[in-house]
Amino acid sequence: MHDAREYLKLAKAIKEAPYAPPCMVTDPELWFHSHDEDYSLPRVAKKFCGECPVRQQCLEYALKVNEQYGVWGGLTAKERQALQAKGRSRRSPDRPSRNPHHD
Repeated sequence: MHDAREYLKLAKAIKEAPYAPPCMVTDPELWFHSHDEDYSLPRVAKKFCGECPVRQQCLEYALKVNEQYGVWGGLTAKERQALQAKGRSRRSPDRPSRNPHHD
């Protein structure tokens, strides 16, 4: 259910965008290429993402649903995984929570 809600947020952003995102009007192979194919495709897709009106919402969606494939929000799956790992390492589990009722 959480994934569906996140997808609906992204779909709404796409619908309200001033123009169609590049991924909606280009060959899907550009965004979801196999590793046996041309390695320049992710670079081309990322360049298109740079001009996308919903890039941030797309990236947020991919991070929230842990999208494992393709270029989303200008990042490849490996780049998104690295970003998430970096975010997890910043949150230290050893840090005590701030509870105003507990001294």
